[in-house]
Amino acid sequence: MAALHELSRWIRDYGHDPRHQSRLLADRFVWHQLWTAMDVIDDVDSALTAYEQNDFPNNTGEKYLRIYGALQGLFIQQDALLDLIKVIHPTKEIAFNDVLKDIREVRNASVGHPTRMERKGVLSAHGIVQNSMRKEGFELLSYPEKPKMLWYVPLRELIQKQRAEAIHILSEVVEELRDQERAHRLQFREVKLMEVFRLVGYAFEKISEELGRDSGPMLCNWAVDHLQECLVRFEKLLNERGLTLDTYDVVEYLYDEIKHPLTELAKFLRREPSEVLSNKSAAVFAQALQTYFDRLRHIAGEIDEEYSSEPEPIVRPEPSGTPITFTIEHIGSKS
Repeated sequence: MAALHELSRWIRDYGHDPRHQSRLLADRFVWHQLWTAMDVIDDVDSALTAYEQNDFPNNTGEKYLRIYGALQGLFIQQDALLDLIKVIHPTKEIAFNDVLKDIREVRNASVGHPTRMERKGVLSAHGIVQNSMRKEGFELLSYPEKPKMLWYVPLRELIQKQRAEAIHILSEVVEELRDQERAHRLQFREVKLMEVFRLVGYAFEKISEELGRDSGPMLCNWAVDHLQECLVRFEKLLNERGLTLDTYDVVEYLYDEIKHPLTELAKFLRREPSEVLSNKSAAVFAQALQTYFDRLRHIAGEIDEEYSSEPEPIVRPEPSGTPITFTIEHIGSKS
């Protein structure tokens, strides 16, 4: 079974992937909301783990703080879970089951709106029975119109059940995102980006040869045209995958670095006015350009390698689905 922190790490990696990052960054609030939600989910789980593992205090005030904190943590973790899914997987519909709804109601009654809570027109007030507070749970005294009710809240059980439900929900989301990613990679797996740069080495070889013998251009014009066509073709293939030049900062940088020297070198080789003034300076331009194209080819290979791989399937845990059991005792009569 996947642990919550493993799912969190996968979603963080997914959000930082350049292809998905460009979509998320299109709305700055959405971008910040995603990472805030991830932090809240992880931080609350850390706090609840501390609640489970550390000794329960003897001081009454600290007992209240632990219980208040645990219940509020469960509540905000649920909100963060919903917001996370809306951002990372907008088409996914999540409906809280009875387990999470029960946890939400317990929080509202205990520490959310204990002095006045209204449900379906019925008002109620609630108070934690002070001498009942333990790590495992506490008793909550409720005052509906009639009768009074004393019910036991199994707090530690709530923590365990919400963690199980959060793992189940995130596992389902991650599995669907993996399936989408797998389908996308499969669609473009046979279209190799490195193929775009297959003749780049030959093109620079021809440029170097003709600059070295100080003769008129023979294949140089073809060579510089081919280099320019490579850039156009590479950008087109990226666009077909839903990517742009600025998806990868290094690609955008290399295109900016290549544009000017390639233009000037092409002018020189065509005997047009150019900033390149001699064959020797043209050779320097060509060497710099070859370095940039080699880096582009390397990046294309890394992208091809990523598209050739297949995300590992995730084992989705079964939901707990078991309702939380509250022991309820009526106090007084209905008369």
